[in-house]
Amino acid sequence: MRSTSYDFFDTLTLSIRGTGGRAVTQLREMYDHFEVPSVDDPDVVCELTTVEPDPEAVLGGPENYYGREGDAFVIRTPSGFLRTDTDLTRIQTSPNWEPFWTIYLVEFRIRRRLADRNRALVHASGVELDGHTTLFPAWRGAGKTNTLLSLLRAGGDYLSDDRLWVGADGSVQGYPLSVNMQPYNLESFPDLTLDDEPDEGIRQRVSDYIDANCEVGGSVVEKGLVFLNRYYLEADGRSFVDVEEMLPHTTYVDTGTVDDVVVLQAAPDADSVSVEPISPREAVTETATISSYEWNARLREYFMALDSLFPSQDRAGELETLIDTERRVFDTLYEQTGTYRASIPRDRDWNTTGISRQVVEAVRRLNTQADDATVSRQH
Repeated sequence: MRSTSYDFFDTLTLSIRGTGGRAVTQLREMYDHFEVPSVDDPDVVCELTTVEPDPEAVLGGPENYYGREGDAFVIRTPSGFLRTDTDLTRIQTSPNWEPFWTIYLVEFRIRRRLADRNRALVHASGVELDGHTTLFPAWRGAGKTNTLLSLLRAGGDYLSDDRLWVGADGSVQGYPLSVNMQPYNLESFPDLTLDDEPDEGIRQRVSDYIDANCEVGGSVVEKGLVFLNRYYLEADGRSFVDVEEMLPHTTYVDTGTVDDVVVLQAAPDADSVSVEPISPREAVTETATISSYEWNARLREYFMALDSLFPSQDRAGELETLIDTERRVFDTLYEQTGTYRASIPRDRDWNTTGISRQVVEAVRRLNTQADDATVSRQH
């Protein structure tokens, strides 16, 4: 059995075991930067299994439930299952289990340890441009990755594409997970090369054609194409790529000090990028809401079910304590930085429409304002 090991900030070690299936393949792709030689006694083990769960107590229906199987907590969905001990130290998944649902559990363990150092996880990209570090908290689909790529092509360096660790002292820790490139990212930046990846643009066009022209109840050929599309072309649309492979001139920034926080918001009716100041409180509320959507809401449901099946546990209480701690970190941090909201037009091609250029110009204006304010304070 293949086994790979990972060390996150000298805080938590992870072993991923098994081959075949996205449940471990995508974990390895995302965590590639953190791989280390074998760890004898990892804090968390994630491993593939084909042994079906056989719970003695169930919350839910036959194919969609939470269960108790001896000392193990089970999550079952129509596409697969996860089985874990209540301490979240040994996590077993079926090959097709959604990898991000495993990641949320692993990161819960990391978050609890880093919270003791007044650090919090934020769903944001982070860029250092012209000596200034800017974070971009955002909902999924708001333009986080395209914003990152625009600034990197303009000469910036990166801390992360998807999430970061921020400190109440104003510090930020990079989290260089591989970038999940979508077809619209490639449409916006056609000059980017993914040497080892399939042509996602072609894949998307074929998928769109099948979706538009073939009916589920059509001919045998149509049924076959719909099946192909559903299970092979549009299965999850994920293509993980290392930032420095796409943009070789770019450098990873391990740590920095946050200058500005710019919350990205999709603006479907807008035709240009606009940036406005917002209060630190507004920025904290938006950041906390994004965190709830991205991982905390799912974890809350998982842990409430776990506590119900294992009454001696209080995982849900531990999560609420963690959320409160992280919010205090955001409160303290955002009082020290500039806080803004950027409205981003919802367009698939940022190059042709000029959105990429507008984002760079907007961030550089914020950098100039920060420099002018520093000079003013010195005089």
